[in-house]
Amino acid sequence: MTTANPAIPMPPRRPPRRPARGFSIVTAIFLLVVLSALGVALLSISTMQHAESALDVQGARAYQAARAGMEWGLYQQRVNNSCAASSNFALPATGALAGFSVTVRCTQSAGVVPRYQVTATACNQPGVGGVCATANATNNPDYVQRVVQAEF
Repeated sequence: MTTANPAIPMPPRRPPRRPARGFSIVTAIFLLVVLSALGVALLSISTMQHAESALDVQGARAYQAARAGMEWGLYQQRVNNSCAASSNFALPATGALAGFSVTVRCTQSAGVVPRYQVTATACNQPGVGGVCATANATNNPDYVQRVVQAEF
């Protein structure tokens, strides 16, 4: 058995170490920031997809409006024997194609057998006089235009 040497002083006793405090609040703030950023990113993606979906529907409606205009132009030429150089009309406000205007152009090429070309341009924001033309394409993100052409 050994005895403590009274000549050598003992070091003072330190209190037991406590775990670091405040680390959990840093972790919680970090997680909140990361989750908030993730939420903002998901919201942004969702908003863009919703806008793209709406434009896709508008594009399909514009195509159907252009098709209706082309069929009208074909009817005018084949049944009424009238090939007007240009006609503009708005589609009825009560149907699914409300808000669209159509410009129908008919051209005839000379020759032994006459050939006709009917071009229908439909848009949701026509220019002056209700004319749909490529020059009308503004920087408006809601602008939609479709062109359908038939030759016979």
